[in-house]
Amino acid sequence: MIRIHSANQIAVWLWVACILQVLQGAPLIVFSAICIFLAFCCCSGRCWRTLKRMRFLLLVITLVYGWSTPGQYLWPSRWSPTEEGLCWGLLQLVRLLGVLAALQLLLWRLSSARMFSGLYVLLTPFTFLGFDRERWALRLSLTMAFSGDLLLQQHALNREGFLMQLAGAEQPCELQEVSILVESLSFFDLALLWALFAAVLFTLLMMV
Repeated sequence: MIRIHSANQIAVWLWVACILQVLQGAPLIVFSAICIFLAFCCCSGRCWRTLKRMRFLLLVITLVYGWSTPGQYLWPSRWSPTEEGLCWGLLQLVRLLGVLAALQLLLWRLSSARMFSGLYVLLTPFTFLGFDRERWALRLSLTMAFSGDLLLQQHALNREGFLMQLAGAEQPCELQEVSILVESLSFFDLALLWALFAAVLFTLLMMV
């Protein structure tokens, strides 16, 4: 079985997130449905808990588009949502669900160590600009792991609980040395990574 490098898996998620911003209508619904189906097949528990955490945000997005987009009113009243607004809101909802499903697949496949390894490789070009890729890769991987843990918590997280978690994270602790193995890139991995970079760039250009 071919083992795909973690950097390529992150690049695939970036491409999926970009192409979901480009697609409209039926192609967007089909592509998002595929992402959601794969996510529920592989990690249904993570997906259900994420949806539970995000349900109010998803509802607000739909309502904001419904009442703020000009168009044909659903009923004769100034307080009525518009058909165009609700359609745009539902499309944004489908788009966000597709991105979240792809992200849950990525977090399910990659451990924190592999996430760091992939980000470390992807940030290599920024070293020419003076960026410390070790520090940025570690920060990004820890942020994604922390946000993933928050979404997967069983109990409801209120404001006080969230502040207590932040306060606990800011408490001084003993410094520990951490060693993380960075995966090496084979010729196949490098070729695939360049192809994915080209796909992401092409998709970004389509958004302009």
